[in-house]
Amino acid sequence: MSPVRYSHLFTAALAAASLLSAILMASAENKIRSAAVENHDGVYAVEIVTEQGACDRSYHWTIAVSGGRVSSAGDAIMQASGQIDQRGVVSLAFRRDNNVAHVAGKVKGSSGSGTWSSPTMQCGGSWRAARQS
Repeated sequence: MSPVRYSHLFTAALAAASLLSAILMASAENKIRSAAVENHDGVYAVEIVTEQGACDRSYHWTIAVSGGRVSSAGDAIMQASGQIDQRGVVSLAFRRDNNVAHVAGKVKGSSGSGTWSSPTMQCGGSWRAARQS
């Protein structure tokens, strides 16, 4: 074979190897992404701790998650609404009368944690939750 033919053969082999490498990397990346997607449906016990402001030191609620949508469970003194997306990102609000508390954080597996703040009550702090069912 002439040097030109070896050059073309080498270039074609290199291109094929690069393409195969890109396909394998994309496949691995998709597997990693799909493994990170979780179903967070269930009932959670939530503990909210005040770290700033004059609100009560702690609150305890139960929330229900169905299809990623959050609602209050049982007899709740505040109404919960919002969502937990498939990656576990939490975006909620607790409301009672004219007061609202915004909640953000992350759920992974059967537990979660994050922060909360209330512009109406001028308080804020942290929260943690554990799936009950």
